[in-house]
Amino acid sequence: MSAADFTDTFTVAIEGFSAVEREALASVFRLAAQRSPTFQPGEEAGVSDFLIADADSAAAVAAVKRGQRLGDTVFIGAKSPSGANAWLPRPIDPAHVLRELEVLVELRLSLPDPPSEMMPLGPVEHAEAPPAPRPADVAAAPRVERRRRPRPPKPAWPGGGGREVLLVEDSAIARQFLKRRLYHLGYKVHECGSGEAAMEILSKRTFGMAFLDIVLGPPGSIDGLQLCQRLKQRGAHAAGLRTVVVMVTGLDGATDRVRGSLAGCDAYLTKPLHEAEFITTLQQVDPDFIWDGAVTASAAPASV
Repeated sequence: MSAADFTDTFTVAIEGFSAVEREALASVFRLAAQRSPTFQPGEEAGVSDFLIADADSAAAVAAVKRGQRLGDTVFIGAKSPSGANAWLPRPIDPAHVLRELEVLVELRLSLPDPPSEMMPLGPVEHAEAPPAPRPADVAAAPRVERRRRPRPPKPAWPGGGGREVLLVEDSAIARQFLKRRLYHLGYKVHECGSGEAAMEILSKRTFGMAFLDIVLGPPGSIDGLQLCQRLKQRGAHAAGLRTVVVMVTGLDGATDRVRGSLAGCDAYLTKPLHEAEFITTLQQVDPDFIWDGAVTASAAPASV
């Protein structure tokens, strides 16, 4: 699996709609620029990741069906076409359209995840073994093709060498992207969605590296900056507890970077996360990180 498989930037084509409504839909892309995943206008429906289509336009609906893109389309109109995964009534609300696009991304990501330490196993049920078949039964029974359970994919690169890291991100989609990216770069990922959950995990064990978003819930919650400060304070008072902290956030202002620096973070990355910058940062903060792939400054956005 290549680095391009881990992009969080998706193209969206528009089918139908008046010029006025297309202008309203342009606001979707402006809103998406501050979020993860990011959506950009696509020129052709056939090669775009997703579509937004006028459900009241027979031509637009026919074009979507002809391209077999019903499951990749947000329809807007009086009623949802049969087989569609996302539909909204008029008038157009850019925020609602953006949310429906994110739902389609979630559906696309609903494939089995790589193993995660935060996915507890259920109890194992032991059934009684059936009686051994007699030779005559075996001879008469039809041959059954046994299916092997697929093994989880191995990391594509040596990278982190299986070292354990903590990922704290309140967006399920962004967490999914970064978790997969870190896994395929050779790290074993422990994940959670809030600062409070992270503190609970950290009360029981330590990590050599943590990837933190800044905003981790409603006002009053433990945010990534507070979590970073606590990790650094703990490392300063106890030998062997130093944690390298990489902030991965959508806040890209100069003031935000200063706040991250004051909190003690070792690196500050902004979304969308680009492959070259991500690999370079890992090489800087993780001296044991091994990278044998070529990275260019123009590499596609990566995982968050």
